[in-house]
Parts: sequence; C-alpha cells; structure tokens
Amino acid sequence: MLIDLHMHSTASDGALTPSELVRCCFERCGVGTMALTDHDTVAGVGEARRAARLCGMRFISGIEVSTIWAERSVHIVGLGVDDSNAELLEVTADLCDKRDRRAVEIGRRLDALGFENMFEKALAHTHVKSNISRLHFARALLDEGAVRSVQQAFDRYLTQGKPAYVAAAWPSIAEAVALIHRAGGVAVLAHPGRYRFSGGDWQLDALVEGFVESGGEAIEVVSGSQSPSFVPRCIAWVRRYHLFGSVGSDFHSPGGERPAPGEQGQLPEGVPSVLELLA
Repeated sequence: MLIDLHMHSTASDGALTPSELVRCCFERCGVGTMALTDHDTVAGVGEARRAARLCGMRFISGIEVSTIWAERSVHIVGLGVDDSNAELLEVTADLCDKRDRRAVEIGRRLDALGFENMFEKALAHTHVKSNISRLHFARALLDEGAVRSVQQAFDRYLTQGKPAYVAAAWPSIAEAVALIHRAGGVAVLAHPGRYRFSGGDWQLDALVEGFVESGGEAIEVVSGSQSPSFVPRCIAWVRRYHLFGSVGSDFHSPGGERPAPGEQGQLPEGVPSVLELLA
C-alpha cells in the first residue's frame, strides 16, 4: 500500500472534500497511509479521520503552516498534530484571517491590471468562503482565459516579484516548528526543491540548517512539488542532519499539475521514515 503524507482538501485549496479525498486515496490510488495537510487549518481533519476509519486506512492528522524565511514563503508540514489543541486552533484562525486580508489586496491588484472582480471570482472557487489562497486566484485567472495554466498564473502574476504578489505576515520557521511540537506533532520541511532564493543556492542549505536548528525533524525527500532529480540532495540532508524522510504528492485536484495521491514515488531504501516518529 502506498504512502502519501501531503495532500489538500476543500478545507483549504483542494478540490475534493476531506471524505472524497480519503475515498479517492483508498478506492482509486491504492494509498494505505495518508495525511491531510491543508494550508493553515485543521478544519478538515475530523471528517477525513472518520472516512479513513471506515475504509480501514491509517490516517495521520496534519497541517501545512505558512512561514517566512529570508523574505520567502516556506511551508512546514506538521504531522500527528492534535487537531483539538486550543493554541493550534487559535493560531490557525489568525493565519486564515491573514490569508483572507491578503486575498482582498491580491484582488485589488488584479483589478488594477484590468481583471475585474477577481476577489469575487476567486471566492467562487472556495468551498468554505475563507482561507482564500493564491491557487484560488490562479484558477479564476484560468477561467478568465488570462493564462493557459495554473502554473502560468503564478509565473505571471502571483509569485514574488510579480504584479499581484502580496506578502503576508507569516510566522517564522522556529515559531511554526514550536507550535507543531506543542500540538504534539512532528515538523517536516515541505518540498525543499521548490524554493528559489535571490542570494544563490547556498541559501537553500542555510534554510535546511535553520530548520534543523529550530527543532525540525524531517524533510520531504520525495514530493510532487519538486523534481525527482532533487531526491539525492534531500537524501544528503537526511544523512548530514540525521533527519527522517517524508513523501507527499501535494495533491490538490484530479487532473491537476501535481501527481495523483501516492503517485509521487515512495521513500528510497535506507532513508528512515518519518512514520517511525509517528508510531
């Protein structure tokens, strides 16, 4: 049975409800162990856990926390968190509020570029009418015919340095790791191969070192958000810093640009699994 420890549902910017995602993993994709890791919220964890129990799957509660490092957005996955933890719920409510306020400004900037009512059009792509992400805007731009793909929407408008990019006051990596630990979870550096820094490649090594110094325990060795050619570098970090490895598709929607659940590939032989910390 396959393992996938990084996926999204309609509780953030995924296209499937938590229970639909579980059934997709179990019935179509052969995933036997899964985690739901929505952006800055655990709102879908309870529903997913109940669905996984009915399917006889191993389910791991999770979250993907937005952080800032070297003026770049970096994501930290928390696995095995207590989704009823009061502090976690308080902090994530604040993070979702920051997402929503950022979305209003993104909509204003897109309007100024000639795309009308983009906040409302992005909102139409959400299911919970909150926790609005850049992906919702990318889908709205695709609907408008302004871009040919979701990735092109990011490349032209929504990534750092582009005209509709809006920075948010996310917590530091150290703050996110500490929050995950206080909620009983394990901190995982998500898709390190996706990050690009203006100072050069050395900053990626510094990012991993800073994550480890903050108490992070694991890294996504195999991810649907990074090239398979990046796996050897992740393995080198695992060995250098005595980290555990994780795998995840970063799945958002059927037919999307990321692999289907479980299809990202599995952990290479000899890499200690983060599941050892979640036993």
